Amino acid sequence: MNELAYPITVVGVGPGSEEYLLPVAREAVLAAEVLVGGRNALALFDLPGKEQRLIGRDLDGILEYIDDARQAKRVAVLLSGDPGFYSLLPRLRQRFGSDGISVIPGISSLQLACARLGIKWDDLCVASVHGRGLDGLVDIAGAERAAVLTEPKYPPAAVCRYLLEQGSRFGQAWVLTDLGLPGEGIAYGSLEVIAGQQRVSFGRGNSILILLQDELEPGRLPVGKTPSGTSSGTAGAIIEGAAIASEDLGAYLGVVTPGLPDKLFVQGAAAMSQEEVRALTLCKARLKRGMVVYEIGAGTGSWTVEAARLVAPGTVWAVEKNPAAAALVRANLLKFGIPNVRLVEGDAPDACRGWPPADCILIGGSGGRLREILGLAGGWLRPGGRVVITAVTPDTFSGAWQVLQEGPWEDRDTVMMSLARVAPRGSAQIWSGENPVFILSASLAVCANEGRPGGA
Repeated sequence: MNELAYPITVVGVGPGSEEYLLPVAREAVLAAEVLVGGRNALALFDLPGKEQRLIGRDLDGILEYIDDARQAKRVAVLLSGDPGFYSLLPRLRQRFGSDGISVIPGISSLQLACARLGIKWDDLCVASVHGRGLDGLVDIAGAERAAVLTEPKYPPAAVCRYLLEQGSRFGQAWVLTDLGLPGEGIAYGSLEVIAGQQRVSFGRGNSILILLQDELEPGRLPVGKTPSGTSSGTAGAIIEGAAIASEDLGAYLGVVTPGLPDKLFVQGAAAMSQEEVRALTLCKARLKRGMVVYEIGAGTGSWTVEAARLVAPGTVWAVEKNPAAAALVRANLLKFGIPNVRLVEGDAPDACRGWPPADCILIGGSGGRLREILGLAGGWLRPGGRVVITAVTPDTFSGAWQVLQEGPWEDRDTVMMSLARVAPRGSAQIWSGENPVFILSASLAVCANEGRPGGA
């Protein structure tokens, strides 16, 4: 090793969003001439005039490249999270020695996960299955509080099944995915519930699993956004105006038909579709396993929960602009143990940028931008994809129906649904009518978006 070579700066870039990047880390990257890191880390620094090298499976080759580059240039190695937390740092230290590297810390996935849940982490028993397998989890099986870094080969479901086999007695399992990134997701359940989600995709592949005793109440969730604009925050805040569901889920966990009873959901000031309307709407959507579904205007989250159950292991990408309503969505996702939803707080269609191509779009609320959203929907959908819209006013129905006539749509259909329920009036039972709901649906013509850009 050349003693005159530049020292290597090892930079922790946190979860992968600029909001969580420390100023000292940014300065180190700006001072470097060569950047080495993973794809997400390098994407944070699209800077002209800097040589970049992607870290792949050939770690020995990467170390050789770094050694050659540092002879004449300043090299920064960008590591996700914190370099001291399950990273490449030990290999770098072994190769270049303690005098050959300098380390800049970052926010680790463990820190951010515990911040989201509002819990301390100094006494967590921590393990990782990255390249290690499940056998290394024996030490945490009997712990009272633990955290596990998972990977696609050993997802949260596999970890929970293994811990059940070892006799673990954790009362709560929290799966946090894509922390600090758009579409961040949090799923909650018992070990048994998460263990049964083997067909469900958790985010981009890597999640952190927090295992606790009965320490947190799933219904007590945040209303505010995180700095990155995702829809999570510190647990412990009560959702204003929320009414906890009046019936336990037990009898409905195996139900596969849409139209779960309204009383199962945590409800608040946000509007919620009645179970019969929800059932017919989802039938019009013609959902299948593995689909990607957009939900515009998630409201309370009843559509979100039901659609996610029907398309798993597919994913529902939901947007809701009202923070209080988004909190209700999160509460219901956690109550039902739904991991395959990416909820974003913001205004559609702007908040839908970067989402993957959709198979179906459900529109329950548009914030007055229905024409604009439907104008973009043809580019969001795969050929043959479906759009389903609900409207409660004649004006909204008329506007939506007109746009569907003008656009690249076929198989257009609409129904007006009117419900009446038996209700007591004095000593008598009478029929009490509900407001009618219009349900519109259409399919994108197969050749409609040829040559058009996908995504939002």
